[in-house]
Formats: sequence, C-alpha cells, structure tokens
Amino acid sequence: MHEPDLAALHPRDTLDALSDFRFPPYVTLAHIFHAPPDWSFAGRTLKQYALNYVIGGRGEFAVDGRVHPVEKGDVFFYRPYESHGLLALPGKPFISITVVFHFADLPFPAEELLAGAHMLGRFDGHAVERQFAELVAKYRQPGLENGLRCQSLLLAILAETSRRVAEGRQETAVSRKSLAKLIQVKNHIEARLDAGLDAAELERLSGLTWNYLIAEFKKAFGITPMQFLIWARVAKAKELALQSPLSFGEIAAQVGYNDIHAFGKMFKKKTGMSLTEFCSSLYGADHRIDWPKADKEGGNGEGG
Repeated sequence: MHEPDLAALHPRDTLDALSDFRFPPYVTLAHIFHAPPDWSFAGRTLKQYALNYVIGGRGEFAVDGRVHPVEKGDVFFYRPYESHGLLALPGKPFISITVVFHFADLPFPAEELLAGAHMLGRFDGHAVERQFAELVAKYRQPGLENGLRCQSLLLAILAETSRRVAEGRQETAVSRKSLAKLIQVKNHIEARLDAGLDAAELERLSGLTWNYLIAEFKKAFGITPMQFLIWARVAKAKELALQSPLSFGEIAAQVGYNDIHAFGKMFKKKTGMSLTEFCSSLYGADHRIDWPKADKEGGNGEGG
C-alpha cells in the first residue's frame, strides 16, 4: 500500500500516521535530497513549516517574489501557504536536507522567533549542521525515543537559527574591516583542512594577534578557529562520503588525519555516529547514488 506524503497534507490529516510523535512539534519529513542536473521547481506551497539546509552545491531559493542565492551551510525557512521555488545551479551537485513539521492546532511563534526572515544564516562548521544530519538519521529509525530525539533536535535548530536572526548574525559586533579579515581567515582554514592551524600564518594573514583573532573570530562566527577547523573537517568528510568513491582512509587523509582510527573517533564524537553509520543511514532512501563497483572502504577497515 502506498504511504501518503505526510509533508504535503494539512497538519491535522497527518496525526494518525505519526505514532512516534505524541505531541508537537510533529515532524512529517526529514530527508536528504540529491537533486538531478538542471532540477528546479516553482510556485509550490505547503500547509506546514519547512527548513532546508544546503549540504553542497549552489542554488537559488525564491519566496515572496525575492530570489536568495544559497550554498553550502545555508538554512532557509518557509511558512505554510507561502509560494516558493528552488533552482539548482550548475557546478557541484545540489544536495540539501529538508525538514517539514507542524504544531497541529497549537500556535507556533514563528514571527516572534524569526522576525519574518526566510534566510536564517550560514551554519557550515556549526553544531546546527550536525543537528540536521542527526535528525535525518533518527527520523529513519522507529520508536518513541527516536521521535523524542527528532523533536529535541528540531527545537535546538529553531533556537539557534532564531538566535542568529535576532543577533543579525552578530556581524554588527565586528567592524567591516575586521570582518573581511576574519572571513579571509575562515576561508584559509577551510582550504587547508589537511594542514591544521598555523597560528603564525593566521596572524600574518589577518594582521591580528592570536588571542585577539580567537576572540574576534568567535564573536563573528560563534566558534573558535579550532572548533571551526574540526567542524569543517567533519563537513568535508561528509561531502566526500556522499559525492566521491574515495575510501574512508583517503577521506581521513584529505581532512588532516593520517590515522583512520583517530579520524573515526573524532567523527563519532562530533556527530554521534560513525562515518559508516552516516553513509548507511542516508544512501539507501535519500541519495540514490550509484557508486562504482568498488569496496567503499578500500580495504582500510572501519571508517567511523
């Protein structure tokens, strides 16, 4: 029997099918979508709330007559009955997480939290990225415990994104000149994930002392340079696992780990799952990627 598309229904029509959710928020969809080339849609409306997190690629999100460029790390939000669309741009494959939810007949203070915003900020290398991935993984597992975890992750995402909106992404606390330097530092770190942090090089690049750089970086992005490096390594590992046939050992080396076991320990600590578990929970139903007929782990042992 064909299961109904819960995300497309009116909230009250979903309740009988959501046995693992006994109270709001009710999550009716949480999955990863790997867009085909030249994929797009326009003029779509839902009867529920939706969050999208961009894992990779670039696109254009349209809502209320405005077009917003989106890329890796961006979170965007649309409300019930808002007409919206999305266009995947050429280049890297566009991959995103979609979470659809509602609060049944209870009011949700969306405007109090998000002040009319549709673009909620960029969260690559941030805990929000991990929360989206874990929500998808837990949603695929039945049971009240997993349902509760999905709800707590969704609420954590809403809390953090609303904080970012309320604080204007904290950019007002940093001068325009300093922010440009910090973005340069951030890009430098992300481009050299296999090299680790070189404090002297980052001081030279930014013109800031190391301690001041750490403080300003955290003020601007919410995390320290070292925390960003770790989350960027995790994000890159996920991207490589999703988009390449590299072995887990090769993935570990590309993100700065010569020891696959040290990499696996770090990945599990930061995501709550091994890279093997991450891949197995997402490939089957959500990605539909046909990998070459080669051992994904490349004979290097457990990658998580």
